[in-house]
Formats: sequence, C-alpha cells, structure tokens
Amino acid sequence: MIKRKARLSFLLILFVATLKSQPTLDTIQYCLTQKPKLFFKFDNRDSFIEHSRARIFGIVAGVNYGKRVMIGLGYNQLYPPTTNFDEKRYYINQYGRKDSVIEHLKLYYISLSAEYIFYQTKHWELSLPLQIGVGDTYFKYSIDGVSRRVGENLNFVYEPAVSIQYKPIKWVGIGADMGYRFMVTSQRKLNQKFTSPIYAFKLLIYYSEIYKYFFPKSKWVK
Repeated sequence: MIKRKARLSFLLILFVATLKSQPTLDTIQYCLTQKPKLFFKFDNRDSFIEHSRARIFGIVAGVNYGKRVMIGLGYNQLYPPTTNFDEKRYYINQYGRKDSVIEHLKLYYISLSAEYIFYQTKHWELSLPLQIGVGDTYFKYSIDGVSRRVGENLNFVYEPAVSIQYKPIKWVGIGADMGYRFMVTSQRKLNQKFTSPIYAFKLLIYYSEIYKYFFPKSKWVK
C-alpha cells in the first residue's frame, strides 16, 4: 500500500512538472546546438526495502548543453550492501563437518542519463532527470579467504525522477530528488523489492564553477 501511494504521488508530481516544462522540444533542440561543456557529479539515491534503507551510490560524467540539457554516463552500485537479501549457504568444511556462511547481495549497473532543466533562476533549478541502466546482480560469499559468487543475473534499470536545487552561493547548493526505480532481472524477488520509490537529499558542490574560478580562460567550462 505504501509503495502504491508513493508511486501515484510521484507520477502526479512528474505529470505536473512535465506540463510546467512545456514547450520543451524547441528549447532542447536549441540547447543541443550550443557548445557542450564537461560536468562530473556524484549521484546517490536511497530507497526503502522491507522498511530498511538501501542506497545506490553513483558517479556520472558527461556534457552539458546550454546549461539546461545534460547527457552523461555513470556507474552505480548498491552501497553499503543491505542485509535484507542476506542468505545462508551450507557447505562441508575442511574437517568434514557441516558449516555455513552468509551470502551478500551485490548489485551494479552502468547507466546512460539525461536531464532537462525546465525552470532556472539565479538560485533555483527544477529538472527532470532520467537514467537507463544495465548491469549485474549476484550473491557473494567467502570460504577460507576465497571469494565466490553465485546466482549471477543481468539487470535492467529505469529511473525517472523530479529534482529541485537551491544555490545560495556560487560554489555550493542543496537539492532533493524524488523518483521511482523500475528494475528487471530473472529473479522475481529482486524485481519486487528494488522496484520502489527513490529519493535523495544532496549537498551540491559545483566543480565546474570552482574550475572556472581558477582557470577562467578554459574553453571547457565557460
């Protein structure tokens, strides 16, 4: 029930934000004609899995067109590993006795991201970020110092979101994201749990502004 309400709330917010961002096509086409500038950022998202927090740690690098359209490539992984998916594996140890170890879930994916800033002032930004990713999930355990992995599966991830940022000073800001993660693997249990609302509260450091301050003549960040 909680997931259903969160999903409906997000879809309503996304629908309203999309309406407010119209017309977008002409603006996006114009931005894409501008000279691209490089950007880099950390992109961490949280979600709740069985009433426990599960964090996806991510880094993204890409290009910014007209300071309103960003396209990037990122790496994402489950960090720290959530204990909700821990499983016990039994084996026969070196003394011929039955023993057990804990298997921990590992998840990572490479993502292609796009973000459109549909509202922008000196201090405020509202945007629509989107990530599409593909990666791997598996369980990992160690016996006598030797690591092993089992249950390896390909995963596909789709993450639409709405983002708001406030920039009180030139180099630093704060922000919040609200979105939804849709995940598909061959493991139904993982699909049901990782398909969930996502959120993030951020302390933002604008590295491009810092770089521009120290290297004002650089052609990459003007």
